[in-house]
Amino acid sequence: MDTSDRLYIKKLYMKQVVYWIGCFMVVCTLLGCTSDNGLLIEIEKQEGNNTNSVEQKKKKNNEDETQPNNGEEYTTRTINLTDTQKSAVSKNNNFTFNFFQKLISQENTKGKSLITSPLSATYALGMINGGAQGKTSEEITTMLGFDNGSKDDINKWCKTLIEEAPLVDKQVVLKLADCIISNQQITLASDFQNCMKDYYKAETFSKDFTDPATVDFVNDWCNQHTEGMIKKIVSGFNPNTKLMLMNAIYFKAAWAGKFDKNNTKDEFFTMADGNEVKVKMMKRCNGTLYGKNDVFSTIGLPYGKGDKWCMYVLLPNEGQTIENIFSHFVKEGWESTRSKMEGKLVNVELPKFKTESEIDLNDICVALGATSLFNPATADLTLMTQNKTQLWVDLIIQKAAIEVSEEGTEASAVTYDMITSFSGGQREGKPIDQFIANRPFLYIIQEASSGAIFFIGTFQGN
Repeated sequence: MDTSDRLYIKKLYMKQVVYWIGCFMVVCTLLGCTSDNGLLIEIEKQEGNNTNSVEQKKKKNNEDETQPNNGEEYTTRTINLTDTQKSAVSKNNNFTFNFFQKLISQENTKGKSLITSPLSATYALGMINGGAQGKTSEEITTMLGFDNGSKDDINKWCKTLIEEAPLVDKQVVLKLADCIISNQQITLASDFQNCMKDYYKAETFSKDFTDPATVDFVNDWCNQHTEGMIKKIVSGFNPNTKLMLMNAIYFKAAWAGKFDKNNTKDEFFTMADGNEVKVKMMKRCNGTLYGKNDVFSTIGLPYGKGDKWCMYVLLPNEGQTIENIFSHFVKEGWESTRSKMEGKLVNVELPKFKTESEIDLNDICVALGATSLFNPATADLTLMTQNKTQLWVDLIIQKAAIEVSEEGTEASAVTYDMITSFSGGQREGKPIDQFIANRPFLYIIQEASSGAIFFIGTFQGN
């Protein structure tokens, strides 16, 4: 690729506005069967992402070189990680792929479009882990990819993202917020409360859970911190609910490369069962990060300045499946695949799509090794409350939604954990490669400097 093409690829940014709002909510309800020993933890959370190929010079203060954008200058920053955290990111991304592979293998999800945030699950389980000990904590820590570390390593990793990810790109708006709402009847263990404050920046409120005004307070908090994307997360509380933890994320960014609405056409999309459906296919032909191997081809669609945030779309080759992509990752990891991508002229056709998912995560967590968390005889979450209430996780459910169009992207996710007590821009020219996403594909949203995968999903034509 000649110099002019390289310069063009660097300039293919900032024409399309993307709205990405995520709310990942974990609800852990401790239901007291013989006493009021309930706990409800709700955490909302969500996305982010990454690019790869375009390397920038860095200043001594870890900011990249200033680049002009529409007449303005701005900088991007790098998330600084310790060696331990870098290793943890890699392992946590393995958790992401293991998590999603288990998800798509379930009978009730086969052939369905899905959107989920394993990183959000990391936050949810990390917060629960703050009140766990013994085998329960060890299993959560190992499942999340921190097998040679501790719950403190998970907390520090989550804190790093909360503090630094919003500063990565000034053209990308990323807001994260956490809070703890406790029932007036219970007292949090001071160590657990301090952990939530120090690592998750959680505000603390004490409310009467029998008062309908508390429901309004919770929903208003969520509505405010997701810019209206998630307006309602609860309609009431179980009488034994004692605690709610929430984490919300809001993300807004611009595509680095534009899809022109005038080019969007109705096209056929072949679903996994062989049936064809009509979809709105967005089209563009310009500089794009691109890679191809024997199993799938990949494009990178950057956000903001283009060197930190990116959506990667992984399209199985003819005769291959999304499951084959994960099998390929066993032999060659995602990061190795991503590092081989190059800037090329690519004819891209990508469906406009909207996906909503509601996923039961219990079986997935058990399959990944966290078994004691769901067993009343073995769960140990006694560090959450001052009186060391015996608790166990009854149910974990994640709800998520994403919409991708020429104008941008909106996404939201809500996850519920039920915990119970023991008592109860266009360029002309011939494209080098074709990327026609007219069959099921996988997509990943990743932040480059940390390598953290924020969201992963599939589009199956439905």
